[in-house]
Amino acid sequence: MGLSCYIHEDQTSIGTCVGCGKFICQECNTEVKRKNYCKTCIGEIMTENQSKIEKLEESKNNSNPMVFMNAGGGGGASSSAASSSGSIERDQPIFSKNRIAAGVLAILLGSIGAHKFYLGRWGWGIIYLLLSWTYIPTIVGIIEGVIYLFSSNESFAAKHDRNFFRRAA
Repeated sequence: MGLSCYIHEDQTSIGTCVGCGKFICQECNTEVKRKNYCKTCIGEIMTENQSKIEKLEESKNNSNPMVFMNAGGGGGASSSAASSSGSIERDQPIFSKNRIAAGVLAILLGSIGAHKFYLGRWGWGIIYLLLSWTYIPTIVGIIEGVIYLFSSNESFAAKHDRNFFRRAA
């Protein structure tokens, strides 16, 4: 004779419960997705799932919005200063292009369109490069460099930084 059920000792077990590992008979068995569970484990699973559903319903009824954070990989120097100080500044914008670097490139190498290549405007960079012998890109580059240097970070980023975004408050 085989092993007996842990509840009904007079009945032969048909297998073991996946949840607790005890031997169970046909009467105690509840099959879920081709796995055998005893009635005690099924009860615990149902209670646990019911509490999870209640928590979800509470959070759904709560007026606080869900906030998703970027887990990494996105843009430049976004988290090192915030994490070292212990508090996150929510209104701090994230930049991937530096306006001072673009301004200096425009003033010093604007004749060959270096600032346009830096800003990801490859088409304009090639046009500046092709017209560099006319001195027009030099004059325009100096003007653009001054504009870049005297503009605010946010206005520069809004116009020239494709990866710019402002964190939600």
